[in-house]
Amino acid sequence: MRMQIFRGAVLGLMALGLTLSALAILSCGGSDDNNETKLQANLSAANEVPGPPNPNPQGSGTSILTISDDEQSVHFTLTYTGVNNVTQAHIHAVNSPSLAGPIVVFLCTNVGLGANVPCAGAGPIPTPQACPQGSSVTITGTLTVADLSCKDATATSPAVLSFADFVNVLKAGNTYTNVHSTANPGGDVRGTDTVAPQ
Repeated sequence: MRMQIFRGAVLGLMALGLTLSALAILSCGGSDDNNETKLQANLSAANEVPGPPNPNPQGSGTSILTISDDEQSVHFTLTYTGVNNVTQAHIHAVNSPSLAGPIVVFLCTNVGLGANVPCAGAGPIPTPQACPQGSSVTITGTLTVADLSCKDATATSPAVLSFADFVNVLKAGNTYTNVHSTANPGGDVRGTDTVAPQ
């Protein structure tokens, strides 16, 4: 009789342990992305500052940025539609959406890196992927400290001297994604990167 009670108690404790374990996993969402931050930008010619010389009302796009849990990388998905002869796309740092600011990371380029240089002590910036052409294009990638082109603060932009600075300006809404073209070398479609509602 005591053996049956003992077995029943052990089985009950095991069942309780399994139930609590399952609840703990479910309460955590079963995922490790709870601390990721997502941002989105809706790109259009109307957002360009200054306005483009050849406004492209058919051009549009979206940029989705996901900052990793540990804030050591940013995954991007950039889509652009109705933009002909794309030359490059970047993320720029800026103090206000009404201003233009310097490039801090490339998403793609068909014309090289220009005057952008790596941060002090870093190796050369890796060659970004080419910007595809087409009526509707989507590119993806992951940005790390190696991709960063550090910039000192200016009258129109905050300092971005480390990847932590880059993450901070993203979260503060002090960046924009810009797609450039041969018709509009200063930018064809642009959108401010803002934290997406969870």
